[in-house]
Amino acid sequence: MPGSIWISRSASRSSAALALAFAAGSSLTPALAGSSAARAGAHPKSPAATRTQRSPNGSQDLYLGNILGGVLLYSTGKSPQQVGDITDALPRVTSVWVDQKGVLYAFSDNRQSPYETIEEFEPGATSPFFSLVLQRYGSIVAADAQQNVYAQGENAQGQQVVDVYPPGTQSYTSEYVVPAIGQISAAESFAFDSSGTLLVGVFALANNKQGEVGAVFRLDAGSSTFVNLNLQKAYGGLIATDGAGNLYVGGNDVISVYPAGATNPSRVIRTKSPIVALTAASNGTLYVSTYPSNITVYPPGKRSSKRVFSPQAQVSGLALGPG
Repeated sequence: MPGSIWISRSASRSSAALALAFAAGSSLTPALAGSSAARAGAHPKSPAATRTQRSPNGSQDLYLGNILGGVLLYSTGKSPQQVGDITDALPRVTSVWVDQKGVLYAFSDNRQSPYETIEEFEPGATSPFFSLVLQRYGSIVAADAQQNVYAQGENAQGQQVVDVYPPGTQSYTSEYVVPAIGQISAAESFAFDSSGTLLVGVFALANNKQGEVGAVFRLDAGSSTFVNLNLQKAYGGLIATDGAGNLYVGGNDVISVYPAGATNPSRVIRTKSPIVALTAASNGTLYVSTYPSNITVYPPGKRSSKRVFSPQAQVSGLALGPG
């Protein structure tokens, strides 16, 4: 993606994300004019990665997008550890998602045409079975229970949009404009609530001690416009949900946790450094990546944790496998 878009999105993450962006470099290549089919075997590089083992029994797969390239697989449990690479052939990965069937989606910023793709991997695979060539520059991906792919981007009018691609197709069938909330406003992450409704986390810069403001918007079924959840004390656009319907909203060094339907947080978690990514397990276990390269694991309902590990990656996204 172009450097300007990456830096705009990164502004919400303070100096942490900017450091990630400049460490990875930036692509200034012109946008694609359309798309073409790109099935397995058409990927510009042949994957040379290894996935040597699955996560141990009782441990859920944790996927780490690496802004420096590739997707790593970690176990969870009492002693999180790397158990393999999904692929090291991908260039900059800006977002990862795993759907209910275990399919991995990796938003990739390529150095040559096609410049923006979402690579899709079957469970256990180290090479993609499908490469979705995007029609806009962006950085965020999600997929619903029907495996429709949601891709964040920016249209010709400079608006943040969400394009929806049906499974196995190269053209989006729906496009939704994401509301702006302030200075350098941008979508930062996706989630789904307990009914399967799309949620979009949005951030904007702000001149206050938190350094940013945040909001979460819901796209109701059959609607073409987003509804603001009007959350109080939301300081960013990094979001996740758990099996109980709790909504986690993170920005800078603050995570606010909202019970289902609530607009005020039930608890607030403060991290020691800027937040880069977060994801939540069904039972409420929260995984938070902070700059420069730490992942903290918060037990359900807790504000603090003693479990921290440092992956061999510059984390740009987190996703948990089914479990």
